[in-house]
Parts: sequence; C-alpha cells; structure tokens
Amino acid sequence: MVRLHTINTLRCNRKDVDEGRLSLEATKVDVREESAFDREFLVHLLPTLEWPSLRDAARAVGVTLPDALDDALKTDEAFLRALHHILFDVHVVEGSLRCVESGQVFPISDGRPNMMLPEEVV
Repeated sequence: MVRLHTINTLRCNRKDVDEGRLSLEATKVDVREESAFDREFLVHLLPTLEWPSLRDAARAVGVTLPDALDDALKTDEAFLRALHHILFDVHVVEGSLRCVESGQVFPISDGRPNMMLPEEVV
C-alpha cells in the first residue's frame, strides 16, 4: 500500500517537466492501526517533506493540515503524533497521481502507483 509519505517523495520524470510535483486523487483509502510513534525519526524527517504537496495529498484523503509547518508545530507533541499517523498509517489503495506540470496520470491500483512513462516522454 502506498503511504502519504511515499507519495510525498515521488516525482514525474518526464523530460519536459522541471519539478515533477504530483497531485493525488484517492478513490479508496485504508487507515491502519496506529504504528509506533518515533518522535526523533519524525523530527529528522520534517525538513525533507514537500509541505504543499503533503498538505494537498492529505486534503485528498479528507485530512486538513495547516498551510505552513511553523516552528511551534515542529515541537507540538500532539501535532507530531497526528502527522506521524497521516504519513505512515494512511494508505492509498486506489486512485491516481497527476503531474501538475504535464498532466501525466499515474494510476494507483492495489496500493501500487504505476510510474511507467511512454518511451517518447522519457
């Protein structure tokens, strides 16, 4: 199953794309039992998150995140636990990822995104 954290790291690799940011459309989501919270790991992960993409992906699964990740939130235990849950326990089973720049669509089926591109755009 593809987690929101994984979706946050994926990019469109078309040759005509600069950033490759993807937007999520989720049609089936599975919320798992909460995994073990590791505060140190999550705090280490925070600088690597592409926040606008994560915020938009969370909205696609019905979760509202703040517009920005400010310093106060980075030390708020309740927020960090909720963010951990969103990143690692919410699994997209069916849906698609769409490249914001090119419109290229990558289907998600059985929790696996198909990121294959036609040869002419690679």
